[in-house]
Amino acid sequence: MNIKQGEAEIFERNRLSELKNRLFAYEKAMKDERRKLWEAEKESEEKHTVWSQLELLSTYISGYVSQIADYGYIRQKPQEAINHLHQLSIFDVDCIVNWYHQSGDEYPKIKQFFELLDYIRLLALEYIERYRLLEPTEK
Repeated sequence: MNIKQGEAEIFERNRLSELKNRLFAYEKAMKDERRKLWEAEKESEEKHTVWSQLELLSTYISGYVSQIADYGYIRQKPQEAINHLHQLSIFDVDCIVNWYHQSGDEYPKIKQFFELLDYIRLLALEYIERYRLLEPTEK
């Protein structure tokens, strides 16, 4: 690995770490909206709700970002992670897309959170594709 690639990798890891921290701050800031969304959907008979997808997607995506930012590698095979991150595309989830357009200005913080989360997902995806990260023992 040449120096420039190493420097770029460190820069990208630091950027993901900064964005992960911003995401965490958004999560704290949207506490009231999150509760309001849960209240609105708790009686829903839909298989997938926006609230449940918010929880699921943020857990998965944050997990990948944390591994990259904190350790510089991921625990699963790169192609598995790449495939999974493609599947986690937030704006491909029907209930989120419908809610996003129908909720108006009622949930601005959750909307910002989804946008940042999807951006971070794309950065993590690009990072894994570029560096094909594995735990050091597997390289």
